[in-house]
Amino acid sequence: MASSFLSAGTTTGDSGGELSSGDESGDVESLPSPESGASRSLAELFEKAAAHLQSLVHVASREQLLYLYARYKQAKVGKCNTPKPGFFDFEGKQKWEAWKALGDASPSQAMQEYIAAVKKLDPGWNAQFSFGIR
Repeated sequence: MASSFLSAGTTTGDSGGELSSGDESGDVESLPSPESGASRSLAELFEKAAAHLQSLVHVASREQLLYLYARYKQAKVGKCNTPKPGFFDFEGKQKWEAWKALGDASPSQAMQEYIAAVKKLDPGWNAQFSFGIR
């Protein structure tokens, strides 16, 4: 089940996953940086994207969910800090490997890539009109 890849509410102890080599974040440069005068901060946009993703799980592929999972963990926790899951934990190993592959990527970069990937899944989504409870 695809939704098992999204553990958006967790912050530690989760595993990572395998990333596809395709670039899912081609429009990262179009996102506002934390230093810009945009009305929404990067962190607010990230939280709105994470909330919106819950309604998109059914349209996202396994690879897209792993991509998003890794960036969520990098943004929330930072560099992968958990041991690799055991041999028979296939999903856990995929998730851990996706997160570990991000290495020292900054939380800001992970947030930008996450937001861009959510926008790619739902091009009509506009975070400014998304009023989630957070």
